[in-house]
Parts: sequence; C-alpha cells; structure tokens
Amino acid sequence: MSITTFQEAIEDLSMFGIKEPYTYLIDIIPLIEMIWADGEAHESELAILDEYLHKRVQQINEMVGYKVMSFEDAQAFAHRFIKQRPQPEFLRRLRSLVGPLILSSSDSRYVEPLTKLMFEACIDIAANAVRKYPYGLHDRFDSDEKRCFYEIIMGFIDFKWPERMKKK
Repeated sequence: MSITTFQEAIEDLSMFGIKEPYTYLIDIIPLIEMIWADGEAHESELAILDEYLHKRVQQINEMVGYKVMSFEDAQAFAHRFIKQRPQPEFLRRLRSLVGPLILSSSDSRYVEPLTKLMFEACIDIAANAVRKYPYGLHDRFDSDEKRCFYEIIMGFIDFKWPERMKKK
C-alpha cells in the first residue's frame, strides 16, 4: 500500500512508535540507510549524522518558533537505528514516508534546502568509509552504497513525479 497523504504517513509512523516531535526527523532515514549500506556503522559516518542532526534540530526549532527538541533528543532518536542494524525493508518503509511528510510541502524554501542537505549527507557518508586503499576510479563508494543511494534518489523522484511510474 502506498502512502500518499501527510496524515496517512503520520498514522503509519505512529504504528512504528514514532510520534511528534520525532516525525520531523524522518529525513534521517536515508542517512541511516547509507550508514548501514556496507553492513557497518563507521565512526566517521556517525559524525556526519551528528552534524546533520545539529543542523536539523536548529531548522526544526526555528520552523516551529520554539525549542521543540534538543540535539540530545535527536541523537537518542537516531540511536535506535544505530545501536543495531534495522531490517532494510523496515528502513525502506520508513523512507517511503519522507515524501508525504517532507517533499509534499509546497514551501520550496523548506523542501529544497532540506533535500540538498539530505543528499549531501548521504554522499558524504558513502564517501567516508572506504574499505580498501588504493581504490579504483569508480570504487570510492562500494556497490552496495551506490545501489542504496540510487534507490533513495529514485524513491524521491517517483514520489515527486508519480506519472513517471505509470510509464514503466
């Protein structure tokens, strides 16, 4: 079943035990997927996630006009996905909610910078934990990370342009 509305996505998150204000952090899921794409959560990748969380907490608090969460709250939320590798299907399901919850906003001043921030963090995570040196021209990201990043991007494209799916 495809979630298409904001309210349906909120209800789905609630079934997974994710409630406000943590619904604002659902955009960390693609980063979590990238962290686990190669099967390990590396310290350098977690540092990138922390930087992202700092920025997101600041954005969220500014957006709502008061302090709705702290960095420590955001870290605790993210830790549930870091302490043990979640099932990839579970992460894909949560990622499918990013569209209705974030990409569906008509405020491009919010959506575009957030999408850019999210994609940049995904790329930084993938580029950060190279398994072996020297690496070839196309081996900075391993094949699992490339596949994961492609799935993330295509999921967002398919959400934003659903008519594209009908042509497949």
